[in-house]
Amino acid sequence: MLFQWQAARNSATAHNQHSPQDTVTWQPPAAGFLKCNVDAAIFRAQNRFGTGMCIRDHRGRFVKAATTWYEGCPPPQEAEAVGLRDAILWLGQLELSNVQIELDCKLVVDSIYDKNNNQAEFGSIIDDCRSLLQQCTNFKISFVRRQANVVAHSFARVSILQARHQVFDLIPSCIPNCVMNDMI
Repeated sequence: MLFQWQAARNSATAHNQHSPQDTVTWQPPAAGFLKCNVDAAIFRAQNRFGTGMCIRDHRGRFVKAATTWYEGCPPPQEAEAVGLRDAILWLGQLELSNVQIELDCKLVVDSIYDKNNNQAEFGSIIDDCRSLLQQCTNFKISFVRRQANVVAHSFARVSILQARHQVFDLIPSCIPNCVMNDMI
């Protein structure tokens, strides 16, 4: 029994070690584009969820960020869809164009591009996103692995500590290490 446990542990350890080519990092957008990373966080104990988004330029420099929190604890994919809708609305209010929006919920990204009638529980939010995207100039939605979405995740996590909706024109003290790590 002990040998089986050790073998299983060694196998799991070997499986969890990643080669450098498996490492996923944030990548800046092409020149002429901005990138807006989006994420959501759920705070069950407070019965709230928050969204965070961060805009950076093609050199990885911080442009602006925002957070919002809401009452309730929806399923994660619904919270992520709300985050996407928040980001599209905000970017539209800023009158930005040529924006690559990344989020780490593949189900939401796939739902945006699925031409079939959206039967997902959060289908009305996806429909809102699609409608808003028609009013925007050259917005691209894409999936990114969680490891490359750390800054947006950090903003989503601090959303509950801010006013209901908070815009950051400067990098807040709780975030700079994440942004600096992405620029390396």
